[in-house]
Amino acid sequence: MTTPSDKPVFTFTVNVSDATDPPTVTTVPAEITVGTSNGLIEFDLATPGYSFEPVAPIVFSEPTTDFPDLWAVSATQVFMRDRCSKAATLNFTIHVVEDSSGRCLSHDPIITNQPD
Repeated sequence: MTTPSDKPVFTFTVNVSDATDPPTVTTVPAEITVGTSNGLIEFDLATPGYSFEPVAPIVFSEPTTDFPDLWAVSATQVFMRDRCSKAATLNFTIHVVEDSSGRCLSHDPIITNQPD
């Protein structure tokens, strides 16, 4: 029997650099490849003074049914489940808010689904 703990966790670490104006959002890695159904994707915002946008922290460019569950654990941690039902490169946007000003910043990493 497979339990949720048997599934891999894929992590994007989200960073914001104030060296530019506006600040620049990046992720490490820039792209992940998921090859198993119901994998868990984690987004960890590592830069103090920023939070994920509370209403729409992750928005896909095109509708998809591969990501039925998205939940915020905290202002700096978001999870979503990837069904990985068909091979595809999925473009999406991460939305981050600067806590002091309310300014919204974004970044577009990539998820590539390659089901077994």
